[in-house]
Amino acid sequence: MNFNKFFALAKEAGIDASQIQIGRSKSTSISLFRHEIDNYTVAETQSVIACGIYQGKMGTGRTEKLGPDTFKYLIKSIIDSASYNEKEGEADLFKGSEKYRKKNVFNAELAGIPIEKKLADLKAFEDAIYAEDKRVEEVEVEFSELESEAEFYNSFGLKLKQKRNYYYFSGYATTRDGEETKTNSDIILDSDYSKAAELPSLAKKIVKGAVDKYGGEPCESKKYPTVLKNEIAAAFIGAFLSSAIAEEVQKHSSLLEGKLQTKVASSKLTIEERPLEKNVFFSYFDDEGVATKNKVVVKNGVLKTYFYNRETAKKDGVESTGNGAWAGGKMDTSFGNVFVKPGKASFEELIAPIKDGVYITEIMGLGTGMNTRSGDFSCQAEGYRIVDGKLGEPLNLITLSGNLLKMFKDLKGFDDNAKMTLGSISIADAYIKSMNIGGK
Repeated sequence: MNFNKFFALAKEAGIDASQIQIGRSKSTSISLFRHEIDNYTVAETQSVIACGIYQGKMGTGRTEKLGPDTFKYLIKSIIDSASYNEKEGEADLFKGSEKYRKKNVFNAELAGIPIEKKLADLKAFEDAIYAEDKRVEEVEVEFSELESEAEFYNSFGLKLKQKRNYYYFSGYATTRDGEETKTNSDIILDSDYSKAAELPSLAKKIVKGAVDKYGGEPCESKKYPTVLKNEIAAAFIGAFLSSAIAEEVQKHSSLLEGKLQTKVASSKLTIEERPLEKNVFFSYFDDEGVATKNKVVVKNGVLKTYFYNRETAKKDGVESTGNGAWAGGKMDTSFGNVFVKPGKASFEELIAPIKDGVYITEIMGLGTGMNTRSGDFSCQAEGYRIVDGKLGEPLNLITLSGNLLKMFKDLKGFDDNAKMTLGSISIADAYIKSMNIGGK
């Protein structure tokens, strides 16, 4: 589509500067339950967002269509919304960064694999989980594939475009032994379909994780040296980094307010955001057209930066960190492609010094159990005892509680097995010196 026409029409209507963004996505999702297709969905979405400066004020327009009347509709929306905008004289649009680091991360081979092949692999995955143990009662498996494309143009001549795709297989097993029922799940996430060859070993891991939970009981309530499985550690890192969003700091609702360039965690904690890492979460520009950059957020426990969009950066007199993101019609801030520096020890070496501890493998209710202002949290959990440096009996009906800042200050290290989660956080299992475990 000729977007120069949009800019020309906007100029004729009295809009001084303008930009237009197009986001497209195509998702395919197939799930099986009891050897039958439970869901098969192919969805395509498109969003068009335009911004412009009209009589010194910012206006926006949104639609899901690109057609003959789209430009006129967006221009009218910009003018109408600018007329109601109370902020006057502050509006400006970003002309463009000096340099953009483009990379091709779209895997055409993945897109070209027939859906029949992906469905056959999904069925074989389901069969492998059922066949692993006679106690497997029910299995749910899913294949999901996403293609996304973003385009950004403005009246200053900036033209940006990026495209990416990835897939994941997920498996969920329910096992029963007498009156006791246990579940477990896991995923493979990648853009390289050859990794699907690991599905048989993933099936074994899923079932073993479920049956190993039999006989679980609560432990004695007290403080324990605690190891968090990488997925659990990722959830806490996500909550921690949410407090590094500049808007939260400026609203005085962040537990990291006033802590820039100070030690907020153990020296064992180093966190980087790497949007330019060539993987499934790569992104070289944000929703404001600002070039993204790899950055150290926490280095050896010291908080080095907050996450900024252009508006919050202006308030603090700094440059945007390239973290602008549309959310609910408002320019917000987000982060992704986060890498937490792993350790050098294996899992067995990590837990070897622990005489009486706990390994947490599942948590429930962290979202509602977390006070984002104070960092205090409490949630239900499951896991295993650690006895004399080895995994012991399973634990059930326990509670994990503490404070986010104290937990990361008590961090003793990570093992060497970092894994990327669906939430785009790469992290290994984390060893915390002491945490509150509620049990019997």
